[in-house]
Amino acid sequence: MKALLVAPVFDEVTKYSYEWSREARRLLEAKGYGVQDLGGREVRRSEVENGLKNADIICFFDHGTEDALFGSPSEPVVDSERAGLLSGREVYTMACLSASRLGVEAWKAKARAYWGYEKSFTFTTDALKDFQEFAVCGLRYRLEGKSWSEALKLAKELGKSLAEGLASEGKFIASSCMYYDADALRCYDGEEPSTKCLFRRLALRLFGRRGWYFSRLRGLGILGFGIGYGIALHDYAHTLWQVGGYGELLAPQGGYLGFTLMLLSFLAEFLDFFRGIRG
Repeated sequence: MKALLVAPVFDEVTKYSYEWSREARRLLEAKGYGVQDLGGREVRRSEVENGLKNADIICFFDHGTEDALFGSPSEPVVDSERAGLLSGREVYTMACLSASRLGVEAWKAKARAYWGYEKSFTFTTDALKDFQEFAVCGLRYRLEGKSWSEALKLAKELGKSLAEGLASEGKFIASSCMYYDADALRCYDGEEPSTKCLFRRLALRLFGRRGWYFSRLRGLGILGFGIGYGIALHDYAHTLWQVGGYGELLAPQGGYLGFTLMLLSFLAEFLDFFRGIRG
């Protein structure tokens, strides 16, 4: 078993996340993983992509955005456009925001799991041990034999417990941050990503998991085609009715052939797209 541990250092905050990643390495090695450790410095995309070729699990401790994980101030080492590289792998991150989009793309690309945060990961320096415990706990639970879904449940419970403990010590800001982190934590394994987009929820209801492949733009395009096609067909039929009544509507017309070809062409395009995402 092989693990890729990515924990760059390039600012004050990443010095803390790097220290937390040392515990992740210890846990992995204790379970027999061979660990390729890319950390303590700026990390290049090429290094990570090469490391992913042989990794069963990737652990990332550093800065993130909705679409990417960063190995330096300017270079993403994994992003949504290259999420296919995570296919078949377990992904464990301690990074802000990445579960909101990159995690979804990884899930769509059939990563075995994606652990991350939908919002920012926040912490305070007066409770570093508590935040380290929380940041690493999901990996520890998983290596103990828990499923990712079980690990998520336990991690959220731990976050609540740690937050309560911090509040009892008078560390109210730290407690609030811990509650916030626990609430933002997501794991896309058995749990499907959630969405606030009305069209996406409709697509998921109609097509199941494949609904994630329908973008808002594609949805608007399909909706616009349907409305426009209906208006044009109605106008054409109304014109024929005025010209000759039922007889004109039922008579062969070149316009009907055009509308039929447009509809069949659209369906062919749609079905080809749908067949492509099915695999």
